[in-house]
Amino acid sequence: MYYNVLSPNETRVLLDYQQTYQAYLAAKDSEAAFAGGMTWKTVNGADYLIRITQRRGGNKSLGRRSAETEQIFQDYHAGKIRVKARVASLKETVREFAGMSVGLRLNRVPSVTAAILRKLDEFGLLGKNLQVIGTHALYGYESTAGVRFDAGLLATNDVDFMWDSTARLKLAQFDDEVRQAGVLALLQKVDRSFEPVRAESFRAVNKHGFYVDLVRAAPNPPWKSAVSTKISANDITPAEIFNLKWLLASPKFRAIVIAQDGLPAPLVAPDPRAFAVYKQWLSQQPDREPLKRKRDALQAAAVADMVRQQLPYLAFDEPFARIFPAAVREFEL
Repeated sequence: MYYNVLSPNETRVLLDYQQTYQAYLAAKDSEAAFAGGMTWKTVNGADYLIRITQRRGGNKSLGRRSAETEQIFQDYHAGKIRVKARVASLKETVREFAGMSVGLRLNRVPSVTAAILRKLDEFGLLGKNLQVIGTHALYGYESTAGVRFDAGLLATNDVDFMWDSTARLKLAQFDDEVRQAGVLALLQKVDRSFEPVRAESFRAVNKHGFYVDLVRAAPNPPWKSAVSTKISANDITPAEIFNLKWLLASPKFRAIVIAQDGLPAPLVAPDPRAFAVYKQWLSQQPDREPLKRKRDALQAAAVADMVRQQLPYLAFDEPFARIFPAAVREFEL
């Protein structure tokens, strides 16, 4: 057996925690709509309602003082107070669940990985431009399926992110620091010790020896240029990996995972069926290191078994299989 199924109590706490965190994220989104402020400004003897945003030059007049603008002013401030109270309340509930999750050993993901996921999500990159591939994707699969994979399948000191070169970047959502150094700057917001392994590297490492790898699907044909390969010239450069296009073509799998410090994080990864097929294909590549090939095969078998037993609504059927070449579809999983 590659995993253990969570007990009914563990499942209940995990589901409640995930739902609470989703409500917290929704409340944070609502709070963002109230960013900045709203005030009255006198111009030529008349009062005007001014909407203040946090963007440069974002002040906007909503009109002269009237019954309508007075109501807008009151509704804005009442809504801002209400949503702030909701965020604070949900944040406290998340803290309470954090303690319970540690007690029940639901805290599985390295804390640095979870912090990176939260930061990528905050800046709008997670699930759009970046998704988790490799071993860390298993944390998302097990969290949704209500299982714990064996430790040997999960042990790793790096996390891999796949860059979607076809997804457009919205540079306006970034601060100056991120525009200058891209994903590397986001990593450094989590841990200032992250640095590229070398110039033009696809890897960054922190002072504890934890690596973050950035990869992308190799273009086909090879000389075809991608829409965008990184945010900034100073960023780490995604390495091109053959046949990642299969993972990129699969449906995105979204999950809420729990870090070792008990705090939750969103995770986006390829569909677990695509992960299993891709890992099985990797395990049969003669130029791959033998130890990695063995682990690839184990992970493929574990995820395939989990899907069939715990997520039967995800079928290994013909519509799904079409994202893979005919030879790959014949793999035994």
